[in-house]
Amino acid sequence: MPRIVAAFALSLLSFFLYMFIGEASTYRLGDAGLAITFVLMAAFFFICQFRLSRGRADAWPKDWPIMLALNAVPLVMVVFMIGNEKWPVILAQGLVVLIAGWGGAFAGVAVASRVARRRKIGPTEDSRQQLQQRL
Repeated sequence: MPRIVAAFALSLLSFFLYMFIGEASTYRLGDAGLAITFVLMAAFFFICQFRLSRGRADAWPKDWPIMLALNAVPLVMVVFMIGNEKWPVILAQGLVVLIAGWGGAFAGVAVASRVARRRKIGPTEDSRQQLQQRL
């Protein structure tokens, strides 16, 4: 439960990051600002989800509530965007919000799960022998 609350708090923070970074970069750089916003927000969601799921080898199938809480505010943003904006704006900005949020979260949970499995298993005997042969 504390991870879900932390994920929702980070989701609220993502709204302000979208507004400040997205608006400033789009205002100054035009469409190139959308690309910058996409990369920065995908990295934000990746780091958040990785930190929330680290140390859990079964994070991929079990951390869905955390991923949903992390992407709650971006989902609400897109729903309001669908209700209030025109289709070109929805396609240009709404897809950036959804793909950056969910893509970053999926990548973060996959990497966290992979790292946890590697640490849990540790190096195998064959890999130790190969390392000794190289030295």
